[in-house]
Amino acid sequence: MRTPIRAYYTLHYSEPDEVDCGFHCEPNPHVDGLLHYQVRKDTNDAYTYEPVSFGARSVTGLLWEMMDALGDRLSDLD
Repeated sequence: MRTPIRAYYTLHYSEPDEVDCGFHCEPNPHVDGLLHYQVRKDTNDAYTYEPVSFGARSVTGLLWEMMDALGDRLSDLD
């Protein structure tokens, strides 16, 4: 289940010439549905995509949940 919040949004993080990633809730031909995570480890690489879900029921909760998940994903890249 994706979060019940119905809006398009992104939380994207990038570093110059390095990791470029984020959570996006918007149409994208590379994934089914709207909510997904995309990452590339170098600006010359292609993105990889994967569907994700969050359980938050408020915008504030969603932001906290996405920030926690982004921190976890960035730690996994090290």
